[in-house]
Amino acid sequence: MSERTRTTSETHHRATILVVDDAADTRLMLSLRLQREGYIVWAAGSGQEAIEIVNKEGLPDLAVLDIMMPGMDGFALADELRQAGEIPIIFLSALSDTNTKVEGLNRYAEDYVTKPFAFSELLARIRRVLMRVAPERSLEPELAIDDRLRVNFTQQYAVMDDRQIPLTPTENRILSILYHNRGRVLSPGFLLSKVWDPTRRGTVESLWVHVRRLRSKIEPDPDNPRYVLTVRGQGYCLPQRNQIDREGVLIQDSSKSERKSERVTPTL
Repeated sequence: MSERTRTTSETHHRATILVVDDAADTRLMLSLRLQREGYIVWAAGSGQEAIEIVNKEGLPDLAVLDIMMPGMDGFALADELRQAGEIPIIFLSALSDTNTKVEGLNRYAEDYVTKPFAFSELLARIRRVLMRVAPERSLEPELAIDDRLRVNFTQQYAVMDDRQIPLTPTENRILSILYHNRGRVLSPGFLLSKVWDPTRRGTVESLWVHVRRLRSKIEPDPDNPRYVLTVRGQGYCLPQRNQIDREGVLIQDSSKSERKSERVTPTL
């Protein structure tokens, strides 16, 4: 699976915009012109394709969505994207009636542009939204796992050796839950109940696949992990810095005189 990997300095200057429109000519025009303006563009011809892109690449900085699309319309797609994280949205639609505009602005979007439109107007609105959200995002902390690895759970990326690596929404949730329970061994059942919503319950096998992908992004050696550890027969753990001894053994309870420990293994 390809990764969108950029240095931290590049990320501060190049925003990523998700463009979703079933009209190929509109989609191509927006992609080319936004790229000329210096943006990174992900283009999708349907709501389902857009979701697949976000699941693979992580969250964009902004989404420009058509409303009238076959299958999943723009409002339904906005609902799905908002479940993945906070994504500013601009609707771009031929629907110009007041009720649709009000619904879009009240429930989902930062802005609403009607077709036909001038690209210069859309560009100005995109810049305004990105300028508004940029100060907020720049204040979001990068949490240090150790001296080598940092994570921003709001923007869904990890920084490893000064390289920014996007996390998918599922990878981000797994790592966030482990981080906020750092030092504890979490069972697969617990993680499944927290990572997936009740209507889309994952399986132990799907959890394992996502853990492997997460390790491939953040571990120096994915086959011998140091961050996302597996305690055989119990579950997964993101250890505290003082919880791994020289032999690679996870110390589960260092406060008691008789320490409980389990050797770490990268398999379930």
